[in-house]
Amino acid sequence: MRLFQHVTSRLTILVFVFTGSFTNTSLAETPDIAAIKDERSLSNPSYILGQYWFRKLNGSRALIDFPPAYEYFRDAIARLTPQTRLYNKTVEMTLLNSTQSNAFVIPGNHMFIYSDILEMINNENMFYGLLSHELAHLELKHYERQKQQSSEELSKALVLLGAGIAAALSGAGGDATTALWLGGIANQAENTLKYSREQEQEADRRGREYLTAAGLPEEGMTQLFQAFFKKALGRPTLEFLSTHPSPNNRLADSLTFEKSNDIFSTATNPEFNYFRASVLAYRAGLNDQPYDYLGQQITDINASNFAKALFSYLINQPERSLTLLSEITDSNLYTEYLKALSLIKTGESDQAIKVIQYQLDLAPKNLLFATLKAQMSHTKALDFGTEYLYEKRLIWRANIQFYQHSNNIPMALYYRSLLDFSQGKTKEAQFLIRRAKNEAFNNDKEVIIKSSERFKLIKEAETHQDLKDD
Repeated sequence: MRLFQHVTSRLTILVFVFTGSFTNTSLAETPDIAAIKDERSLSNPSYILGQYWFRKLNGSRALIDFPPAYEYFRDAIARLTPQTRLYNKTVEMTLLNSTQSNAFVIPGNHMFIYSDILEMINNENMFYGLLSHELAHLELKHYERQKQQSSEELSKALVLLGAGIAAALSGAGGDATTALWLGGIANQAENTLKYSREQEQEADRRGREYLTAAGLPEEGMTQLFQAFFKKALGRPTLEFLSTHPSPNNRLADSLTFEKSNDIFSTATNPEFNYFRASVLAYRAGLNDQPYDYLGQQITDINASNFAKALFSYLINQPERSLTLLSEITDSNLYTEYLKALSLIKTGESDQAIKVIQYQLDLAPKNLLFATLKAQMSHTKALDFGTEYLYEKRLIWRANIQFYQHSNNIPMALYYRSLLDFSQGKTKEAQFLIRRAKNEAFNNDKEVIIKSSERFKLIKEAETHQDLKDD
């Protein structure tokens, strides 16, 4: 029995298919794209498209929603962005549970990674290789460059492809129907403009520059392509490679680079092990033998027990989760956060508070534990300057509970509308925020009206781009 909703295995992500023919751009050149000046503005069609699908995909049942994993993901990206033109810009992240091996980016600086790809990425250097490649796509403005030189047909095809992705992620329709529909659209896109493999090689090479500048070994990208090549031998189609140059060509290209002699180049970071274990715990739900699957995929015994504990929690077995956590010989953000969640679910509130407070004594501004404490104590969550959606979700959920407990229903509705809107549920969010505005006390109305107007502006911009709600 498959335990979690997942993306259809036949779906090939084509939201960021770089179709068309281009003049090669030197890696040293800055892409000459007018939209760069207002790239996160509602006047930028690429940003509108990216935000729309970012919200839709974050509202899918495939979403991996374990905050400690996002903390690591964010910090890993932050190690690379100073080497790029994306420095001081927010690169939003989403982890999706899927039987596909894929990673992709969409306009507006959004990055997506599928759980299945962490099967083959088994060390941190390989993960940095993947991140550097995807960041290069964003920095080099591949979507904008392609759109600038192509016809309007491509934009229409991308919108249809995005709709297919959202349908597959939500589980709407049968796999066969969805696959056939997507296949037809994919053929339309391919017939309109041919795929440009040069851009993938450009991203590979720019990504290597990031790794070198960040003091990270380039072998990570070579190992990544070796893993792709090995896995592709056992699959008719490997999704990450279906829209990329053939693995043997990329591997040959990667082997032309000099190897580093850094003795730390293959060092294992325990935090990466737990990040990978978190993602694979979700992936285990798509396997018929989840605990056996985790034991086979994760060799480190502590990380393996953690993954099994997280999986147990996800299938509503918190007692088993706590038993598995007790067998782990070290403690960290991942183990303590899961322990607190499991204790809350078993009704052991006093023990949960002790775990949470200990972590807050070490780091008073730790948002993960601060929002857990706010939920348990029915206090308002403090905002320590959040930038990322995963952080905002934590605050909004805590504040929904706070205002419900305070019997301030309009503000509870307001925060629920923010959460719904962030998950692509535009109609529901607009309904809730109208209710909140009509019922709110005078001192709350100003913030509600401001968000309501923002919703309206975004909706108008999306409608102008022919992006419609389901």
